[in-house]
Amino acid sequence: MSAFKLKIIDRLFVVQLSKMMLGVMTVLSVILLSQRLVRVLSKVTAGELSTDVVMSLIGFNMVLLIIKIIPVALLLSTLLVLGRMYRDQEMTALFSAGIGFKRIYRSVFIFAFPLFLLTLFLSLITMPVVMQKIEQVKADDQSKLDIRGIRDGRFNEYSQGDLVFYVEKITDDDKMLNVFIQNRQHGKLGITSSKSGEIKVDAETGDRFIILNDGNRYEGVPGQADYKVTKFMEYGVVVAEKKAVQASLGLKERPTSTLMKMRSPKAMSELQRRWSIPIAIITFALLAVPISKVSPRAGMYGNLLTALLIYIIFENFMSLSHSWLIKGAIPPWLGVWWVHLLMVGIGIFMMMRTLGFNYVKIQLLSKK
Repeated sequence: MSAFKLKIIDRLFVVQLSKMMLGVMTVLSVILLSQRLVRVLSKVTAGELSTDVVMSLIGFNMVLLIIKIIPVALLLSTLLVLGRMYRDQEMTALFSAGIGFKRIYRSVFIFAFPLFLLTLFLSLITMPVVMQKIEQVKADDQSKLDIRGIRDGRFNEYSQGDLVFYVEKITDDDKMLNVFIQNRQHGKLGITSSKSGEIKVDAETGDRFIILNDGNRYEGVPGQADYKVTKFMEYGVVVAEKKAVQASLGLKERPTSTLMKMRSPKAMSELQRRWSIPIAIITFALLAVPISKVSPRAGMYGNLLTALLIYIIFENFMSLSHSWLIKGAIPPWLGVWWVHLLMVGIGIFMMMRTLGFNYVKIQLLSKK
């Protein structure tokens, strides 16, 4: 009978935490992903990326966000679930039935430990692979050298000013009307104007051309009067030559096995950053139980401010530790681990305060 009772309690906490964490992760993912989406779209507008890779980049960034927000989602979910149970007097009923904090910790860790294993795999194995995919997508997109960000009614500059492009109007079928092009080739400046034009791709080379119709071209050397004027019915201008671009892979894209063989401060910092994500799940699980205790009159959200303050301190100390580690101010064996130990110490102190320092002292003396 007792074993069945414990099983019911574990299932109660696991189900409630699962539902709450799903909602918290959905909200956090939407908020953070919208920020990433704005940055990606701004690069598309500036012509740094094409619209073809937007969905791929958003998908990869979503995977990275999910990996990074799992620890904080666990912290918030535990606080909200236990806070609601305190508000509804459910925790009081459990304490009256002989269910103590040890039993609650067990239920929380039954839920948190599989998350730890999953996040460990995602952080050490999946995350560098996704980072490599992102860089490869960007490199492949750059190799196409598409004319991006063209907007009618304004001047568009490409190739560091060697190509200036102006279109008065772009029709629904992507035809350009009243086109002006200024390009520089072999030291000569060419100015071309035409009534219409469109972008086409060479099937063999992958180069992109602007095919202009019914216009004039003026070509010459700046400062000299011998300009060449040509009238044409159809004229092609190479605006983008396809070339291979190698993906730029840094330490963030290196496999974890490779980082473990490196001894540079930056490599150690990146390796500890990956390990810190799953370890933070254990740290926050220890913190969440004592923080979640609130007065029924305070409501279930009364502890969120404390949790937010602790999370801000945690993130700032982590950033500071990575900076110290890279600069060589602290040894690698200390690294960021002292931050996790500090958070665990805060959790132990808050639990002792919750139980009562005299009670803890009596329990320790009785064991001796």
